[in-house]
Formats: sequence, structure tokens, C-alpha cells
Amino acid sequence: MKERKELKLILKNKLITPVYQPIVDLKDGSVFAYEALSRGPKNSCLERPDKLFAIADKENVSWELDYLCRSMAIEYAKDKLGSCKLFLNVDAKIMYDEKFHQGSTAEFLKKCDLSPNSIVFEISEKTTINDYKSFCSVLNNYQCQNYKIAIDDVGSGYSGLNLLAQISPQFIKIDIGLVKDIDKNYIGKSIVKALASFAHAANIKIIAEGIERPEEIDILIELGIDYGQGFYLGKPKPEIELIAENIKYHIVKLHKEKENFRTNTLLNMTIGEIASCQTTFSAETQGQVIIDYLNSMQEPLDVIIVENEIPIGLLNHNIFFQQLATKYGIALYSNRPIKLLMKKNPLIIDYKTSIEETAAQALNRDTKHTYDSIIIVKHNKYYGTVTIKKLLEVTTKLELNRARHANPLTGLPGNNVIEWTLAHHLKTPAPFAIIYVDIDNFKVYNDIYGFEAGDNILIATAKLLHQAAIKNNNKFFLGHIGGDDFIIFIPVEKIEDVCNWIIEEFDKEVPNFYSSTHRQRKYIIAKNRSGEVEKFPLMTISLAVLKVENKIGLTSTILASKAAAIKKECKTIHESAFVVRECCDKVLETDSREN
Repeated sequence: MKERKELKLILKNKLITPVYQPIVDLKDGSVFAYEALSRGPKNSCLERPDKLFAIADKENVSWELDYLCRSMAIEYAKDKLGSCKLFLNVDAKIMYDEKFHQGSTAEFLKKCDLSPNSIVFEISEKTTINDYKSFCSVLNNYQCQNYKIAIDDVGSGYSGLNLLAQISPQFIKIDIGLVKDIDKNYIGKSIVKALASFAHAANIKIIAEGIERPEEIDILIELGIDYGQGFYLGKPKPEIELIAENIKYHIVKLHKEKENFRTNTLLNMTIGEIASCQTTFSAETQGQVIIDYLNSMQEPLDVIIVENEIPIGLLNHNIFFQQLATKYGIALYSNRPIKLLMKKNPLIIDYKTSIEETAAQALNRDTKHTYDSIIIVKHNKYYGTVTIKKLLEVTTKLELNRARHANPLTGLPGNNVIEWTLAHHLKTPAPFAIIYVDIDNFKVYNDIYGFEAGDNILIATAKLLHQAAIKNNNKFFLGHIGGDDFIIFIPVEKIEDVCNWIIEEFDKEVPNFYSSTHRQRKYIIAKNRSGEVEKFPLMTISLAVLKVENKIGLTSTILASKAAAIKKECKTIHESAFVVRECCDKVLETDSREN
């Protein structure tokens, strides 16, 4: 009785408090959307939303409560959303209600000067759906009106996967249970990785819910998850707020680290760099206007449909003219809006996405749309278009570049790029240091364990050196000279920290590549270069460091000669060590670590 009375007061006096939780773009830390949640009167028996909606369902007023929550959420957010989307939770049972079909949300949006394109209906996988055919028909109807659909709690049960199989949502939200402690849960990480792969192949954006720790963010970014949501990024609050700058910085920093390896292998070009801006049209543009436009073009173009600068559809020129070529095609479409024929869920890519990642998503589309142009956006607004022909041309060039200039085993820049980078450093006034990296006793290991095991050592060393770059804000260049020789260009102030870290990590990891017998002995018995049997210690790492400040008259040949002398001295220490010298050959510092 008390709860029923409280519910009536809430509905009568609109005693609902909307709260908004940010959904964050894991590429740049910007807020992509807000999820609107509802709270009952503070300290009342119906403050909690689960209790509030359960009583409303019991009293048969679910529609009234749902509409009140939805309208208040939109009303409070209308002037603060900007280009962000608004996620609205909708009970599946409500969507069957005739009142929901009557366009009440559309009318309210119109009053608030918002478009359906800014609204995402979020359907929970935990919701019981009895008639999938009717329910999917309702969802498809809303998608046709430019509303977006998100399936919530994917991974918590069977129904969400069933929904995904029958509709084409724009978003899926991974269940909290899979995200929690994902950095410690290998199985959960594997499931999320599989979901991400599926979603990207299907052109569905994926959102991770329940993020509470920075370590979880690290793994989600590594797995390529598009968006994140959770208390770590921002709690639900009555006011629409941006995320904290330190969290945004953390996300940006992680992405820079992730991209560093790609940059080192000459794959740093983004899709935005090859995009071409073209004329766009509204969804209400008549077919004849499009016909005239396409006929005036020297080359066939796909038509991009936008609303308030935000892409909402694409019309493939071949499909369009095929439709016009049917018996009543001209009569049907020449004087009707182009939205009747446009594809409402085209491939839309952020301008900062790599060429390689874009190509993967483009080629994973269904066969009918494989050759559709790719729409490029910046801050969610139309930025340009890339045709498949252009994408293939650039991809081919990049692959040839990578093959030509990168080491085939590690993927790191090879000698040509090393030479170019060194020449660039010698032309700039800033001092820098060159670290020549050499693995001691590698040849013996390679002879005993075989070439494949030797290759694994080189790959592991490349990754370790890459991690050193990450730990130092990527402020150095890493290249692979060949064999067990690597090179690093680094700011002089970073020398000691980087060298100490490399030695510590190498000495920690290298025993894992030996058999238990060799680990216990700490040596291998093998023949030396003279054919005599000898004991060889486990591999160590030598770092010959050359500080370059006065660059007058210096060439790569002079530097290589000086580096060889430092490397020779470093190897006499017989354990992992680094030796630092200036070009004047004065020994500045020697350090080593016990094996």
C-alpha cells in the first residue's frame, strides 16, 4: 500500500531524477554518449530503479513510468548533449505497447530540437522476450526512423546472442561480469576478444560496461574495444559532465603506446589522410537531384547522406541505378526522398583509424556492400570518403613499404630507415644518444637450440625494447640492424633509466628460454669458434651507448666506428651491462647487473 501510494505521487508530481553516466571513446578519451538512468525520490522506498520499475509493472503502469523517465531524461539533457548521443533504457514489454508505437518519443524530440539520430534505445539481454519475430519487427521499424539500437548485457546469457542473430544493432554492451578483472581473467579476456572480432566484422560498435580500474582499461584498449563505461570513467550524476583530465590523458597515452609499434614499422598513415571530401545530401533529397548529380560526375561516386553534418546513410551508385532500371524505377524513385533507398548502417570510420584496421573492417562486410565507399568522420561529423579502389591502392603501397624497409622477423624498421632517422638527428640541434644493443652468447644458443628458438629470442628482445619505449613515453626510435643487433635513438636524459630497465627485464626473462638443466647450471657446454669445447654462460645483453652533442663533422661511418669500440669494451664485463661514452671517447659511466 505504501509503495503504491508513493508510485502514484511520483507519476503525478514527476518526482523522477534523471542521472547521466558517460560512455567514453577509448581512442581519445572524449565522451561519445551518456546513458540516462532514473532515480526515485531520495530516501523513499522507491529510490532504487529496480524496485521502482518492479512496482510499476505490478501496478500495470510501466508505460506511464517509462515515458516519464524517458521524457525527463531528454528534457534535462537537450541543451547539454552537443554532438553526444543519449542512451535510453527501454523494457522490451514497453516496446509492444501501442502508445510506444504512436511516435510519442519522436514528438517529444521535435519539441526539444533533437533528432532520432541522437537517441539510442538500449535493450537488455536480461529482458524476457516471448515473440522474437514481432519484437525484431518493432526494432527494425525504429531503426528505419534513424533511432539507434544497443543490446545490453551481451555475454550474460543466450537471449542477447539470439537478438544479435535476428537484428542489426549499432551497439552491443558487454556484460559487467566479463569486464570485471579482465586483466586477471584469461578466459574472460578471450571471450571479449571474440566478441570484439565479431562486432567489428559486423560493423557494430562495442561498449564495455562496469570499468572500475585502470588495469581493465589497458586490456580493453589492447583488445580494440570502441567505448567504455563504468565508475572509473564517471559515476551517474544529475549533471552532464566530462570525464576527468587525468583519465583522458591515461587513455590517450595508452593509445599512443599501442600505436608506437605500428609507427616504427612505417604504418603510421591514418584513413583520414587519404579521405576526399565530397558533396553530401539530406535524406529528404529527391531521387532526380541525385540522378542529375551522379550523371554530372566524371567517375561514379556513392552518395553520402547526412543530418546536421552527421552521416546517417549511404547510397551505392550501382545499386541506385539498378533500382532505376527496373520497370517502374524512374516513376517510383525520381520524385521521392532518397532515404527510401539509402543503406542506413554504412561503414563509418574515425579519421584517426589506421589504414590497416580500416581495410580489415571494410573487407569483413557482407558481399553485397563490400565495394561501398567508407565514410570518414571526425568528432562524429562527416570528414570525407574513401573508395575501396583508393583503399586498396594505399594498402598495397604500405605493404610494399613495410616489406622493403622492415626486418621480416621483428617488423622493426631496417637499415634504410635507420640511416634516414640518423641523418635527421644529425641535422637537428638537439643532443641525442645512440644505444647499440647486442645479445651476448646468442650464436651458441642458436647452435644448440636451433634457428626457431633463436628467432623467438630475437622477437622477445624486440618486444622488450618496444616496452622500454612505451615506459619512456615513446620518445625514442627503435630499429633492427640484423641478427641480434638492434639500435635505439633516445634523449640523453633517458639513458640510465632505459638501460637499467632493459638489463633488468632481459635478465629476468632470458632464463625462461633455456631448459631446466641449463637454468640450474647457468651455462651451456658447446664448441667455440676454434672447435674447442667450452662453458658458455646464459645470454646477457650489452648496451653500447654513444652520446652525440657536438655534431659537426659527424657521419654514420664515424659513429659506427666509435660504437664498435664501446661494444667491445662492454662485452669484456661478462654480464649484462651498459657503457656510456661521448664522441670524445671519454668513458662516462659503466653499469652492469648480475645474471
